[in-house]
Amino acid sequence: MSRTERKLQQETPNPLERAVANTMHEFGGAWIFFNRVMRTFKRTKGHKSAIIQQVADVSTRTIGTVIFAGVFVGAILVLQFDVMLRRFDAQALLGGLNTSATIREVGPLIISFLLAGKVGAYTTAELANMRVTEQIDAIECLGTNPIQYLIIPRFFAIILSSVVLLAIGLSVSVIGAILVAQTFSDINLYQYISSIPRFAGAWTLFEGLFRSVLFSTIVATISTFKGYTATGGARGVGRAVTESAIYINVYIVIVNFISSSILEWVHDFIFWIGALLERITL
Repeated sequence: MSRTERKLQQETPNPLERAVANTMHEFGGAWIFFNRVMRTFKRTKGHKSAIIQQVADVSTRTIGTVIFAGVFVGAILVLQFDVMLRRFDAQALLGGLNTSATIREVGPLIISFLLAGKVGAYTTAELANMRVTEQIDAIECLGTNPIQYLIIPRFFAIILSSVVLLAIGLSVSVIGAILVAQTFSDINLYQYISSIPRFAGAWTLFEGLFRSVLFSTIVATISTFKGYTATGGARGVGRAVTESAIYINVYIVIVNFISSSILEWVHDFIFWIGALLERITL
């Protein structure tokens, strides 16, 4: 091997280094884009009607899939928890464990993945097509800020819709779980519902809502960023949609792990503060 070939081999990064570098590059670009959207939103007004229209579009486009998935998510979790609890004769805890897992983890994740697959991909393709056909450039030439006109309504519509879809999806999941528990596990309605307050309280609802907003912000940021910065014609549109789906799922999984650790620490800290205050008052 010649000296030139050895030098080229040393300078060429391996696939792992290239993947990490690309991921960090995309994360940095998305973060800068997110800050730009926030600054534009604070400095401008008149987004209300456009956001409401986009919320209606996003919700109607996704609600059928959310309801369908919610029923089966609740049913599957009930069957899985029932298999484990039956071994320890603890089926009385089925309702609480299933509801807590659905609200805290499964519900927000499923909703965010559905948003990524339907709304995120659609938003990326729509914006990327506008970019490669120079429609966004035409908007800029007319003196209109494309971030204000195109991005902000879609961005906040995805976040607001996720809260609505989460509430619908969780309600359907709980109802589906109750029906399956009564049909296949011989758990009566009172027994199922009575165990829910033991595992699912205000903090559980807060965790589900917090994760839903966090994940939907990732979906909104990555989908609008990849669509807005797409290049390369029709092939670039397809590449932007593919990369958008990949990065959204990767970031959601990573953020889910980090948020779980932080929320668990915050919960323990609040519990410790409450116990300390109780001792002081007594």
